[in-house]
Amino acid sequence: MKATHDKVESQPSEIFILHAAIFCKFRRRFGYLYRHYPNKDKIIDLLDYWLFSIYAIKKIYGDHGLTEFLDSELSNPQRFSFWYEFENLAIGRTILQKKPSRILFFILSLFCKRLLLPGADLGGIYEKFQSKISNWYMKSICPVEHESLKGELFKYLDEIFFDCLSFSEIARVKEKLPKVFYSRVIDVPRNGEIFIEGSCASFLEFSGLENIMLFSRVLKITGVQHGGGYDVFKVDHFADYEKKLADEFIGWGFSARNRRQRKFKKRNLRGNLDSNIRRILWIEDSLVPSLYFASMPYHHYQSLNLATKEYIFNELRLKDFPYSSLYHPAAKSDLYEVYRRDDYILAGKGPSESLVCSDDILLFDNVGSTLIHFALEHNVTFFQVIDRSDFDRFSVSQRHFFGALRNYGFAFYNDEIGSLSEALMLLRSRNELRFPDELVRFNESFFHIEKDDYSRG
Repeated sequence: MKATHDKVESQPSEIFILHAAIFCKFRRRFGYLYRHYPNKDKIIDLLDYWLFSIYAIKKIYGDHGLTEFLDSELSNPQRFSFWYEFENLAIGRTILQKKPSRILFFILSLFCKRLLLPGADLGGIYEKFQSKISNWYMKSICPVEHESLKGELFKYLDEIFFDCLSFSEIARVKEKLPKVFYSRVIDVPRNGEIFIEGSCASFLEFSGLENIMLFSRVLKITGVQHGGGYDVFKVDHFADYEKKLADEFIGWGFSARNRRQRKFKKRNLRGNLDSNIRRILWIEDSLVPSLYFASMPYHHYQSLNLATKEYIFNELRLKDFPYSSLYHPAAKSDLYEVYRRDDYILAGKGPSESLVCSDDILLFDNVGSTLIHFALEHNVTFFQVIDRSDFDRFSVSQRHFFGALRNYGFAFYNDEIGSLSEALMLLRSRNELRFPDELVRFNESFFHIEKDDYSRG
């Protein structure tokens, strides 16, 4: 059932560009349609993403794929892509929605002025409690259909999809349309702005949290990075949609504004107790569905690059290094199947960060891995290996970081035969277990590891 994208591969943003050109013609009309909504710009940007996803599913998966999505219980296009292509039930599942409650909504409205989305920093018991309350509050929202708005919106959808969807498909798209786009403004007790912090990807799930955009109070959203890969490539439409929903976006090092990552808490890593030889762990990328070609094209290219995987495998085999492969626990990729080994018997023993020791050597063939930030936080030595075409697609900040790693011998291109194996041999023979002090200081500054304040990257 897996789709291909050969006919658009030469222009990675073609699907997005075609959609954006059409949507741009309607943006002013949508602005008028939602003119009485205090958060109208966020609603329109969310609608932009949803319609882009419909267009991308049609282009990449065809009639059958679009029908499967529209008929499914899944509301999140990306979760659908994992289910449709890989039958991945771990990711491709519906996020359970709580039944709306007007009484609970009214009670919590009296107190909730600051809300935490999934992905927010939950440093203490109070934040965890606040996160729970925030989730209950947003899931208790009861949207009320606005019939005249719905009718006007449906007319626009007829025009937008006239040339690319059939009449029956357009009808099903209307049935699938999330309620946030045709519901009335929701009056909220008290005045003033509501402050929200967390991952704006939560809204792109369409699991009910997005209904808060219907509020009669203005939302001030601080979006935060919740995993690896943000602002490492020049083109990333999915991240751009997240940022559009945020009044401010804070990354972990590669963005315009950054702070120390909060996903991995600093802790003392144990040493490798089983051997005096430093272990080599190859950190695999996750499954990558074809839909990512439309939303994250450069990530997609790097993830599917077999030349880089073949290079790492050959370099390890050149010196007969033992190694273990750490695969994504929920999205194990079959692209590594012929390269995968587990000489240290680590498979199935827990999340990757729980398996890494302080003196391990990590190998990354993708620069978007979240575990890179764990390694940086704990000063675990690692190598990055990329294709030369990847570097041309990097953002300025990712080029700067890759250049620093390369200057100290911790980054390679996949055509540098023998270089990685020599570096591994040298590193394993040393008593020194860490990056050189100069590189450590660079990493601490670049990723704000020694400070928790907000600062410009």
